[in-house]
Amino acid sequence: MASSKEFSEFDSALLADRLAFMAIALFVIYLITLLASVLPIRLLDNAWQLRFISACLDSATIPLLALGLIHLAAYLDPGNPTLQRRRDAVARLAIVAVIGFLLIVPLQAYAGWQRVATARANVARQLSAATSTFDLLQYTITSASSLDNLQARLQAIQTPSLGIRFETLGDTLPETKRTMLARLKVVREQVEARIQAPAPQAIEAVIKDSLRVMLSAPALAIGFAMGAQRKGSDVPLLVEWHTRLSLQSPRGTGSPRDDAYLSQLLPEEDDTSETGVPPPP
Repeated sequence: MASSKEFSEFDSALLADRLAFMAIALFVIYLITLLASVLPIRLLDNAWQLRFISACLDSATIPLLALGLIHLAAYLDPGNPTLQRRRDAVARLAIVAVIGFLLIVPLQAYAGWQRVATARANVARQLSAATSTFDLLQYTITSASSLDNLQARLQAIQTPSLGIRFETLGDTLPETKRTMLARLKVVREQVEARIQAPAPQAIEAVIKDSLRVMLSAPALAIGFAMGAQRKGSDVPLLVEWHTRLSLQSPRGTGSPRDDAYLSQLLPEEDDTSETGVPPPP
């Protein structure tokens, strides 16, 4: 029996070391993937912000799994001080991950809104530029005093890309104006039709992606909070937060199910008082 117990302890220690190395490998893989996706860093670029959020979430299960493996390795080999210190260090770093995933929610909301606002601003700017150009052409045509004056004004504006050219030198000035104004109206309608507002499908895609991120990020934060632990604390960060919220609630206590769950996670306390008399059942 003694040899069987020693062999079992040896197997647990060996498995703990393997899990710890796997966890380190997963952390490194996530870090490399994240850096490859966000470099070069452009903090004020809306496209970079969305790419950064996507890179953080798409592979977030990798460090979450690594965190669980580290906890499992420390549990399997409690006598290994190296594993215990590594578990404590990773648990404290997980607090940063919790805060980061919670901050992703407002960042995604801002980045998604900024993306739609930028698209609409581009459309408005293009429409404004086109309107100014066509208004100038219309004024130039209607205010011309002669055919030569009209030709000189159009050449000064230089609008060959719009197809508004002086081609009717043989017509009278009123006929030339009517012809050019009619052509200007057609071109204006064509240009305004090409300048369209952001497609509804594009806006729906931004909304769906934002909802996905804003629902996934809190879930990941909760997962990391269960594996995170402050220095000097005996319980996971999530349990610590839940306990504080329960104590600050108006009722003062949580539900019976929550209380039973927390009682299993909180460290055991001494049941005897200073007088040595155990508390009543």
